[in-house]
Amino acid sequence: MKSFTILLVILIGMNVSVAQEVDSTALLFDDSIVHEFNIVFYYPDWEDSLTYWYEHGEEYIPARIEYAGLVFDSVGVRYKGNSSYTMARRTPKKPLKFKFDEYRSKQECFDVEKLNFSNATKDPTFLREKLCYDILRTRTHAPRAAWAAIHVDGALLGLYTMVEQVDKKFLKRHFADNDFNLYKSADDGATLEYLGSSGDDYKREFELKTNEDEDDWSRFVQMVQVLNQAPDATFRTLAGAWIDFKSAVMMLAFNMVLGNFDSYTGSGRNFYIYDDQEGGQFTFIPWDINEGFGAYSNNWNVFTQDVLNVSNLQRRPLNRRIVSDELLRADYLRAIAELVGSAAHEDSIAAHIARFTPLIDPWVRADQYKLYTYQNFLDNIHSDVVIGINMSVPGLTRFSQTRNAALRTQLQNYAALSADDIPKAAALTADVYPNPVTSTSTLVYSLPAAGSVRCVVYDALGRAVRRIDAASQEPGTHQYSMDMTDLSPGVHFYHLFHTDGSGNVAQTTGRITVLH
Repeated sequence: MKSFTILLVILIGMNVSVAQEVDSTALLFDDSIVHEFNIVFYYPDWEDSLTYWYEHGEEYIPARIEYAGLVFDSVGVRYKGNSSYTMARRTPKKPLKFKFDEYRSKQECFDVEKLNFSNATKDPTFLREKLCYDILRTRTHAPRAAWAAIHVDGALLGLYTMVEQVDKKFLKRHFADNDFNLYKSADDGATLEYLGSSGDDYKREFELKTNEDEDDWSRFVQMVQVLNQAPDATFRTLAGAWIDFKSAVMMLAFNMVLGNFDSYTGSGRNFYIYDDQEGGQFTFIPWDINEGFGAYSNNWNVFTQDVLNVSNLQRRPLNRRIVSDELLRADYLRAIAELVGSAAHEDSIAAHIARFTPLIDPWVRADQYKLYTYQNFLDNIHSDVVIGINMSVPGLTRFSQTRNAALRTQLQNYAALSADDIPKAAALTADVYPNPVTSTSTLVYSLPAAGSVRCVVYDALGRAVRRIDAASQEPGTHQYSMDMTDLSPGVHFYHLFHTDGSGNVAQTTGRITVLH
């Protein structure tokens, strides 16, 4: 934390011309640290006040926020969320929103006016939302996320996922002009069906988040009408003048790959639409993805759901018309293949898990108000856990491996893609036995081709405690014995890299529990 504060002081002391070149929001969403905020409320019954105003219009109450050695006075704080709020009723750790300019005009925190803090509802790993946003951001417009420890009067309230607000600040970073209409799907979901010629017909399903005083829904109504009523033969041309199909296709592909069904694909919730008149099209922006990796099932088979045969297509015109159009369907399948073969590949996900887990592990341990146990946190990284009343939450690595295998089979069965378009499953495998280990453990790994091998074992704080290097090894199964007697008890992680003769790198990760 000291190095981060020193960096802030240096930046603040820079001259204006240099400071303008620095994106200060990047400091706020630095994911190599857990950010710490301390809230000082102005009266002691803050929980009762937050609850009351959440239930009476989601109003803010004032508080002082301390962050990175800086103090922000009179910041608006309120509870947020739906199921994430309801499922946390028995704990003070409810989802939060900060609005820095609620009471002080133009007050910002590193060029940000609002921050969202998710309480990891239905996610014992604390990783889902961060991983999902990172995957999305490799392909489309999506918020940034990092982790934050929230304190109240110096006492830890809990570990949260901090998420960037989709607002005019966000739009300015992603679009040439941020002055146009931004719409958000309502809490009860939105279908994008044509409901009538008046904007009032759509206010049950959408909220207008910018330009509220003008309240002009005319372009939105035209877009929805074209989406629903354009003839099949000319749909792609007519609707393409209104809809950014690249963002729409990627949103739908992501929902399918990551089992994100609390979305337009499933519940109809959790997405924004920006009327980017500068670019000429309505652009889709995913939102609130804490139940990715199959945590929101609601009768969906999150592991094997077919990407084309979807039960609710008649109530989802955007999805229906994309999969019904030959070229758009091919784009959709190709987007799925790209995700499975890159950012959502099981090895990529495992590598990110191995990177972030040691960072948040001490904070998960310290979080006395977390919604699930520390053992749930450890187990759910790889294995399914049961929470609440028989609610099963898929393990992250099990989900990605099982879902990707099902998707590869589906892609092979759809003729729109050639064999070269289908991502291949990784052949590099590794395991450790015995596990848990009390003294000596053996790492067993299988190489798909000849090449070099590097394996690093990290402790819970991210420190390398073992390293294996082999300059050249033949294809097949190999093993390496590791003495673990001098390691501290607890969870450790191994990260195995294999580089073949062509320079291609494969990697896999796993967990080792040390007992003494």
